[in-house]
Amino acid sequence: MKNRWVINIILLVIVLSISLFLFLKPSEIKQKKQFAISAFNLSEFDSIKVDFPSRASVILKKGIESWEMLEPIKGRADQFSVQKIISIVATSSSEKLPSNDLAKYGLDKPIVKLKLIHKGLEEEFIFGTYNSVTEDQYLLYKDNVYLISSAYSEVASTQPIELIDKSPLSQSEKIRDFDFSRLEQWQSKRLKVTRNNNEWTANEGNSLKQSEMAEWFDMTWVKNPAKSVEKSSIDLRVPHKSFDIHTTDGKKITFIRLQESPETQLYRVDEGLLYHFGSDIGFTMLNPPIEQSKK
Repeated sequence: MKNRWVINIILLVIVLSISLFLFLKPSEIKQKKQFAISAFNLSEFDSIKVDFPSRASVILKKGIESWEMLEPIKGRADQFSVQKIISIVATSSSEKLPSNDLAKYGLDKPIVKLKLIHKGLEEEFIFGTYNSVTEDQYLLYKDNVYLISSAYSEVASTQPIELIDKSPLSQSEKIRDFDFSRLEQWQSKRLKVTRNNNEWTANEGNSLKQSEMAEWFDMTWVKNPAKSVEKSSIDLRVPHKSFDIHTTDGKKITFIRLQESPETQLYRVDEGLLYHFGSDIGFTMLNPPIEQSKK
């Protein structure tokens, strides 16, 4: 019994000693200083230009409601991807080095140059080689060299077509109706479904349920980006099945259905873009939950 008490006292003394040592000992772990790349806000920029040594530049412009790509492809830009590109202004670096030896960091022959424009002024970010230890990337900005995540140059270097919005309709296009009457499955019914204050109606001879129509619209046209998008040119003189979508501001959007299987291909005429969907979801997009009215 006496030996057990002795052991317990010794253990208690050891624990108290360690606790006291940790309490009194100054912390040796110091957080490494971080250097902010810039003091800009993401919302301050209205134009983007990405230059490459061996391919065409990418130019993006901020419109009234969203970003658009002007070159090398015209179209609605993916808003999330654009914000990722601009987010470089909000990052920080553990290194801030002088720029007196650009070749050392591969900045004499940059991989990509990113130019962000605000109020007519241009901020240029130049990307060099990668650090062999951290795999981060060297960046030149305003006569200083920083070491940042390679993710920023990777998103800026994304192929232009991948920066195009894959949603067939933009958020600003408020839908008034779908006219499916030219599609063979709806020709006999001359199907047209109209949306007014989130209430759906169908033309004579067709009935619908509000909950089913709301779900169909939301899941197939609002929250259903295409698998991929490509710039294409279609000979409009060749007959194809098509349908129209009208917006509340009077705009008519025509889609040509080029293919149903093994995937659905929809060509948006005004954009010159071909949207690729899985055959199942593509079928649902063109077939709202309509029932024949009972007489």
